[in-house]
Amino acid sequence: MKLTTLRKFHKWVGLFLGVQLVLWSAGGLMFAWLDHHAVTGHNLVAPAPALELPDAEVLAEPTTWLAEFENGELHELRLQPVASQWIYRVAHERGAELRRASDGKPSPIDAATARALALQFYRGDGRLRSVSYLPTETLESRKFGATWRAEFEDSKGTSLYFAADSGRLAVVRTDTWRVFDIFWMLHTMDYAGRDNFNNPVVILAGSAGLWIALTGLLLVFRVFKRADFGFRA
Repeated sequence: MKLTTLRKFHKWVGLFLGVQLVLWSAGGLMFAWLDHHAVTGHNLVAPAPALELPDAEVLAEPTTWLAEFENGELHELRLQPVASQWIYRVAHERGAELRRASDGKPSPIDAATARALALQFYRGDGRLRSVSYLPTETLESRKFGATWRAEFEDSKGTSLYFAADSGRLAVVRTDTWRVFDIFWMLHTMDYAGRDNFNNPVVILAGSAGLWIALTGLLLVFRVFKRADFGFRA
């Protein structure tokens, strides 16, 4: 490759890499600038309730309905509170389902239960605006599958996500987190899922950085002479 052609490629690849370096630096600055608690939103929710089964609680014997499942199909049976009632969470080969502890009947989380959970956990100063079921994960609820989203009208733009197969609080999202997520996307260069550090764009940027370093070293030897450094032949 001719020296002029190499210098031209070096210039344009350097421009691409330079822009990304600016974005990486801006992301690092924002990560340090934004308050960690404001990003996570944990200060906006109450801790999970204690697992204390009241003495007066009447529980159905699980053996009365476990026969509905085939041998070896069950993975886990867990007793847990969901809103105001106790529930058995049954994990099996096909996923997971919830059953009322009082009679063993299916008790999937509905809008009313999601609303009760939202009001139970939320500790902000806004009012509950809406609850909605999301059958698949979104950019805000990624990695948690189907969820119920509770949106609040407050100054922080708070949204609580509850796992549809257990009722547990999955994640808290706020406007501060959404700003963080934009810079996280620019930092990881994963513009689709956000968290994949092995995506092709990152590999391209890393390859471009290595190419810039190697060709830059070559250009140093090709462009500079000994006289430029004060040495005489």
